[in-house]
Amino acid sequence: MTKYTLSGLTAEELQAIQEAAPELRIETGEGGIPVSFRREGQGLGVRCAGGVRTIRYDTRNALMRALGLLVEQDRLHPGTDYDMEETPAFRTLGAMLDNSRNAVMKVETVKKACRLLSLMGYNTLMLYTEDMYEIEGEPYFGYMRGRFNSADWKEMDDYAALMGIELVPCIQTLAHLEAILRWPAYGGLKDCDNILTVGDDRVYELIDKMLATMSKNVRSRRIHIGMDEAGMLGRGQYLRRNGYRSNHQIMLEHLTRVVELCRKYDYQPIMWSDMFFSMSSPIEAYYDKNTVIPEEVIKLVPPEVTLTFWDYYHLDPTIYDHMIDQHRRFHNPMLFAGGAWKWSGLTPVNHFGQKVAKVALERLRDKEVDQVMVTAWGDNGGECSVFAVLPTLQTYAEGCWSGDLSDEHLSRRLKTCADADLEGFLDLDLANYPPNRNDNDTESINCSRYLLYQDALAGLFDRLIVEGTDAQYASYVPVLEKRQAENPRWAYLFETQKALCHALAVKSELGLKLKKAYDAGDRAALASLADHDIPEAVQRVEALAEAVRHQWLTDNKRFGLDVQQIRYGGLCARLEEAARAVRDYLDGRVEAIDELEQKRLFFDCRPDDDGQDIRIQPNVWSQMVTVNTL
Repeated sequence: MTKYTLSGLTAEELQAIQEAAPELRIETGEGGIPVSFRREGQGLGVRCAGGVRTIRYDTRNALMRALGLLVEQDRLHPGTDYDMEETPAFRTLGAMLDNSRNAVMKVETVKKACRLLSLMGYNTLMLYTEDMYEIEGEPYFGYMRGRFNSADWKEMDDYAALMGIELVPCIQTLAHLEAILRWPAYGGLKDCDNILTVGDDRVYELIDKMLATMSKNVRSRRIHIGMDEAGMLGRGQYLRRNGYRSNHQIMLEHLTRVVELCRKYDYQPIMWSDMFFSMSSPIEAYYDKNTVIPEEVIKLVPPEVTLTFWDYYHLDPTIYDHMIDQHRRFHNPMLFAGGAWKWSGLTPVNHFGQKVAKVALERLRDKEVDQVMVTAWGDNGGECSVFAVLPTLQTYAEGCWSGDLSDEHLSRRLKTCADADLEGFLDLDLANYPPNRNDNDTESINCSRYLLYQDALAGLFDRLIVEGTDAQYASYVPVLEKRQAENPRWAYLFETQKALCHALAVKSELGLKLKKAYDAGDRAALASLADHDIPEAVQRVEALAEAVRHQWLTDNKRFGLDVQQIRYGGLCARLEEAARAVRDYLDGRVEAIDELEQKRLFFDCRPDDDGQDIRIQPNVWSQMVTVNTL
């Protein structure tokens, strides 16, 4: 392991480097290669001339990134001179990590993320917390869900600051609050769905407590207050109390009151911008190019509010141009949020995520957007590890600093910053590539999720499955085994995907085989399925569940694991029921198997003759496993 002797650093800067040294696989101390540091200029500079190494930097995150670049150059070109300069295109480069969809990161995991993000060059971290923080006097807020307490926040905040990262609270003050609104203690605050009742003084008392809690726990004076996707705003309890008012009026009334509370704590609020756009669109669509936001609405948005334009989807650069131009009509700062796709199930969607990122970053740089973050949501259970999307996180970092988004450059940088192999990490996506997928990575397909969870007897997705799917998944297992060996630090991520493909190598075509044998009256095939294939599927799903448990407990608190185990336990129970149903039928105890009597329909209701295009993206477990009320 290479050792470096560092000079010119403050005690705190040296401590930050010592924290990150194991990530870079280096040592620091006496007797190593001398490196001198100086704080000057803008951005960073890394130089080796005649064997003399120097680093200049202007901020802590520039210092950390520069150190990684120096180590990288020494490994790539030992004994040669180099001279590198980088100036960031964005003054804010942030990551937002979801901690509200069951998966709540351990404090040590947050610290690990801080180290990696710092080496990449990030200067901002948001932890998305709907109800996942402890509020004094609100015992049901985040109850039994793994909420962060005051000590957690202060420890994470101090560590992030050490690594040159501003920890910015990211909460919700309007919608996405179903987790607390389930409790009778908060029932009176509910408008409808997951939305708070605007105008109710008790709502603002609660929001005041939210802001007071974060103000006490985290040093940043920026705070993300949410306010997105409240489509039914003012249509429930608010309507009964106040009569009909336009969503714009209700939204601006609420925003004004929340911003007043933010001022009380000297906060600079940030919010998602979609409500202003969707409320102005005839088709209630965020990205509707025909949307014209009324000037009177624009004028009433408090000027200190930063508006977050989010887009995780589009490969058309003109959509970004249009949306940026529309945001600039407001008299407000703008922040762009892209996506690191970990919210589509257990398997990441890195190929598509990177492709979208490269389009977005080109437009952001060209249009001189100066605040950018990448979100890592965890919709419907938080199954996927945040570290599975390291390629996309690295892509945004390079989009900010070097501007080089080539695979060759990203591969070098990812290996340096995270000891991760780019090609190997892209293969974490493999479970979403069945044989009938041919979209060239232009879609965010998550077929691994519904092929795993769907009921073998009901076969809700069987019309999308082609013969050879089992064999395709079997072929991925040795590929992932090889990638696992090449990425020992991240072996647990590859173990999970390997176990998933191993399970799908039996499970994916099971419903097809049951239906085919049943319709043909092939009793021998049915017996073989009941006695061999289904028990093998159960065994492999149980092994997958164990890998998922290990991955979960490596990254997260225990809370939320119950949902994963309920899902896998239910899957195994239904597989065993399928075997029992077949045996009952073969032994004459029943005359028919009800589910297998039914014609298979397309899940997305397409016409019967519309082919087996796999490109659908359902993502709600309860809708995948049954059409019955769950």
